[in-house]
Amino acid sequence: MSNIREMDVQRRMVAYKTTQAWNEIPHVSFIYEPDITDFYHLFLELREKFRQEKESLSINTIMLKAVVEGLKKAPALNARLTYEAGNSSGKMEILDEISVDIPWLLPDGKMITLTAFDLKEKTLREISSQIADMHGKVEKTDFDLLLKAAVTGKTDALAEDGFFPKDVAEGSVTVSNLGSICQVSGSVALLEILPPQVFAIGISAIQEKPGVFVGSMGEKEIGIRKYIPMCLAFDHRAFDFGDIVPFIRRLDGIFQKPEEIFAW
Repeated sequence: MSNIREMDVQRRMVAYKTTQAWNEIPHVSFIYEPDITDFYHLFLELREKFRQEKESLSINTIMLKAVVEGLKKAPALNARLTYEAGNSSGKMEILDEISVDIPWLLPDGKMITLTAFDLKEKTLREISSQIADMHGKVEKTDFDLLLKAAVTGKTDALAEDGFFPKDVAEGSVTVSNLGSICQVSGSVALLEILPPQVFAIGISAIQEKPGVFVGSMGEKEIGIRKYIPMCLAFDHRAFDFGDIVPFIRRLDGIFQKPEEIFAW
C-alpha cells in the first residue's frame, strides 16, 4: 500500500526555487579539488588557539572565510542578474557587499537557507561569532511559522530574537557545505544557482588520497594528502569561465601558503 504525503511549506518553497533555477539558468560547473593538507594542519593549530581563548572555530567557518577572500578577487561572481529572454537583454549588478546564503540543517532533519550578512570586511573571529549567533537563533525560531511568514508577510507570531523572512535566502552567493552533513567519499557534480544569483559553491567532505607535493627539501614526493572537492557552478548568461579564474587562484594561494590564516 502506497504512502502519499503532501508537500509541506518548506518543500514547496524548495521546489519553487529550484524549478525556477533549472528553468531559467544555463548552468556550468567545474570541480575544483585543491590539496589542503598544510592548510588543514594550520587550521587545527588555530582552532586550538581559539579554544584556549574560550572561542570555537570550525572547518566550515574557515572555509567560508576563504570563499569570501576568493570573491574579493572575482567580483563578477558576487552579483545579481536581470535578464529578459524575449529580447535577449539583461544587466548585471555587481554587489559591493558579500552576504552568503548557507543551507542549514535543522534539528528535525529539514533544511533552510539562512543568510550570513556583510562578510566582506569581517575578521575570522567576527565571522565565527556571527555563525555562533545564527546557531543560537536557530534554537529560538519556529521555522514553520517563519516559512508561513515569508509567504504571507505577517511576522507578528515570530520570536523577536529568532529569524525573520529577511534572513532567508537574501545573500549574493550560496555556499552549500555538504561535507558537514555527510562524511563520505565523493563530490557534488552540479547544484542549482538560485536567481538572481549567478554563482554557487558546493563543498564536499575532506578526503584523503595519494598526491604529489613538494617536500621540505624542495623535491616532489608522493604521499597521503587531504583534498576538499568543491563544485563551482555559474550562470553562463552572466559570464564565462575566465571570470572564475581569479577566485580559484586566490584560493590556491591560501591553500598553498596558509600561514596568512593567522592574520585573519
